[in-house]
Amino acid sequence: MKSKLLALGLATACPLVAWAQSGVTLYGIADIAVAVEDTGATGSGKRVVLNSGNQSSSRLGFRGTEDLGGGLKALFNLEAGVGLDTGATDAVFFGRRSVVGLEGPFGSLLLGREYSPIAGVAGATDILGQGFFGSNLSAFAANGLTRRVSNSVNYRTPSLGGLRASMMYGLGERVTGPSLDLAGVALDYVNGPVYLGAGYHVIERVAAGDDKEYILGAGYKVGAFDLKANYLVADPAGTNNTFTQANLGASVAVGRGRVYANIQQNKLDTGAKGNAFAVAYGYPLSKRTNLYASYAALRNNATGRFGLNSSSTSITPAATAAGSDPAVLAVGLRHSF
Repeated sequence: MKSKLLALGLATACPLVAWAQSGVTLYGIADIAVAVEDTGATGSGKRVVLNSGNQSSSRLGFRGTEDLGGGLKALFNLEAGVGLDTGATDAVFFGRRSVVGLEGPFGSLLLGREYSPIAGVAGATDILGQGFFGSNLSAFAANGLTRRVSNSVNYRTPSLGGLRASMMYGLGERVTGPSLDLAGVALDYVNGPVYLGAGYHVIERVAAGDDKEYILGAGYKVGAFDLKANYLVADPAGTNNTFTQANLGASVAVGRGRVYANIQQNKLDTGAKGNAFAVAYGYPLSKRTNLYASYAALRNNATGRFGLNSSSTSITPAATAAGSDPAVLAVGLRHSF
């Protein structure tokens, strides 16, 4: 009888042992805020909303590694976006990230849907963490730069004296349609408080030539201060409508919390221009939970209709409302697990 009970116990434990050996981690972020939004358009008033993902996109993810021996590891990451205000998921369930690959002394090789090389530099040099309203996410969401790429092959070198390279090739899988191939590369350098990065994408169009995208970014930490800046360009083929965005930001520790500020300029070759200012404050309640408040405003010229983006929400004037000045105030709670 005892031997039968022991066998049953071992059989029951086997899935748990396999789970532990695979090194799988369940993680996520739950972020929600009350926000007062104003597109600035004539005749449109302010509205009060409950938004998910004003500092960080709410998400649920799985990641794991397996030691294959000889310094080689298998790894994967599946990450889904969640709308905490409604419980809805993104249209593509694991659209935030879905990769599997190998990592070793040679670097890492990942296959699937992955962040682009430019996105890596942009995230590292955005003082708002590509979260609070007024971040450089507006360069991706509404103005053409590529942040994530499906059907991609990605290689990252190991660090050599602080210098690393990231390379991507996105297979457009075109048959007769307009799907695009993307080739990208980024270099970044990390040495103590210094960060420097640059990236380039070329996107093959079916008939109109190639789109080109660029980024330069830098960061520096000194004491309680953190300084970051970047310059992004989207140059679509066959047009005279190149988009540029420049960001300059700083943050400083104030007591247990931290204050963030960023100024931003958006321009198109057509003459459209929009200048934004953002400020935010985060206060930790614990290592995993914090309160935050943020305010951002953007001033468009007569032909500009640029908007403001947080990690999951955007406020952009309608196509018929050029010259409008959007603004938003948000107060929220974020918990990570």
